[in-house]
Amino acid sequence: MKYLKQYTAADLLDFFTPREGEVKLGQTVNLALEGIAQAEGEFVLIGIPEDIGPRANFGNIGAYNAWEAFLCKFLSMQSNEFLSGENIILGGAIKLDDLQLKAHKASISELRILIEMIDLRVQAVVEEIIESGKTPIVIGGGHNNCYPIINSFDSAIDVLNIDPHADLRELEGRHSGNGFSYALENNQIDKYFVLGLHEEYNSEFILNKFKENKKLQFLSFNQIIQESLSEETLIKTVKSHLNKEKIGLELDMDSVKNMPVSAFTPVGFSEEEIRKLLFSLSNQYKFHYFHLCEGAPTNELEKNIVGKTIAYFVSDFIKLNSKFSG
Repeated sequence: MKYLKQYTAADLLDFFTPREGEVKLGQTVNLALEGIAQAEGEFVLIGIPEDIGPRANFGNIGAYNAWEAFLCKFLSMQSNEFLSGENIILGGAIKLDDLQLKAHKASISELRILIEMIDLRVQAVVEEIIESGKTPIVIGGGHNNCYPIINSFDSAIDVLNIDPHADLRELEGRHSGNGFSYALENNQIDKYFVLGLHEEYNSEFILNKFKENKKLQFLSFNQIIQESLSEETLIKTVKSHLNKEKIGLELDMDSVKNMPVSAFTPVGFSEEEIRKLLFSLSNQYKFHYFHLCEGAPTNELEKNIVGKTIAYFVSDFIKLNSKFSG
């Protein structure tokens, strides 16, 4: 594929070390060297190594590191009776090195133009995955990439976003804070729900959007804490708004407290709470895609934290959403 950097079996050895007597995911995942449609597997892993979207939204650098940080941890996991690589396709990473290079000295307005170019590349790859009947799992980069993912579907889709930020900022040029605004403007979202929104970090402009548009709803993290809402109540609240069969799952790593991300927060869900939510939500929905973004590690310790956390989330999602599970 034109915009996809693919990996050979030899390439994967840069990310994990085989061990005698064990079989790791890096030894059993399927590769897409002859095309995604031809590869065996239900789930396609795609990386987006960029941080242009967060930078265009005045966020931190580092989101381009999340994909390879994830690969190191995910491919090192055991391939066993609980999770086998045989149902997973390692699609590759979107080619963005040229745009990242241009972004180093770019102004905010120039960064936002570069994101439009990212949109085209991401959408071209995700469209092929969807057309092949497989489920895209998209990892890395900023939340700007929700827009080309959602835009890849041939009709409007419901979206559940676990995120402290609604990302419904103005249509002021593309960045990580307005991907859902553009998707709504383009009539690609039917209904949208934000789970765990932080009341302190969403503007009155954004909150008014929820009041004015019945397609939009949120349950704030503040309300979850103040009312000691159970996980069952959270799921019921989501289900009351999102009932379409075609639904996508967005997980902004900003929602995890103390995670190295583009917009750090000491307040939020724990890793264990996110994993429980993935379990409960996957019992209610068959998600059409999974997007994990905004992890922004800048040193080896942070890469270990972000990479392993995303690896757990992805492994959970695959186990819970596989046609062959159970």
